[in-house]
Amino acid sequence: MYILGIPYELDQVTEELAMTWNHARKSELEAVKTSSNLDMVKQPEHFKRETKWKQWKESLITYLHSKIGHANLLPLANKVFNTVHDQLVECAILHGTEYNINNGLVYDLLQSLTLNGPAWSWINMYQHVRDGRKAWKSLIHYYRRGLNNACQKSVK
Repeated sequence: MYILGIPYELDQVTEELAMTWNHARKSELEAVKTSSNLDMVKQPEHFKRETKWKQWKESLITYLHSKIGHANLLPLANKVFNTVHDQLVECAILHGTEYNINNGLVYDLLQSLTLNGPAWSWINMYQHVRDGRKAWKSLIHYYRRGLNNACQKSVK
C-alpha cells in the first residue's frame, strides 16, 4: 500500500491478508517460470523507421510489461485485480526511490533503442535527468500528432 501511495492503518495488515498476497505473488511467479514468458518476450529492435512507429511502440510496451521493476513489493489494496502486475500498472505512483530507479531504467532502454534513429531528438531532451516517463510521453505525443496530421491530409 505504501508503494501504491494508498493510505492505510496498521490494523488493516493482517497475517491472513499477507499470506493471501504472498501466495498470489508466488503463484504468478511460478506461472511465469513455467510458461517461460520472460524468455518469449524479447527486447524490441532499435527504432529506425518512423513508418514502423505503431508496431515498435506496442512491442516496447509488451516488453516493459514483462519486466519486474525495482520495487518488487507486494501491494495490499481493496480493489480486485486479475494479477498483482495489473494492480501495479493501474496504481503506480510517480514519485519516490523505486519510481526514480525504474524511470531511469526506462530512459536507458529508450535511449539505447532510439540512438541515431528518427526518434532520438525526442529522447535526448531528457538525457540530463534520465526521465523515461517524460521521454516516452514526448514520443507518444509527437507520433500521435504526426499520425493525426497524416490521416487528415489523406482525407482531404
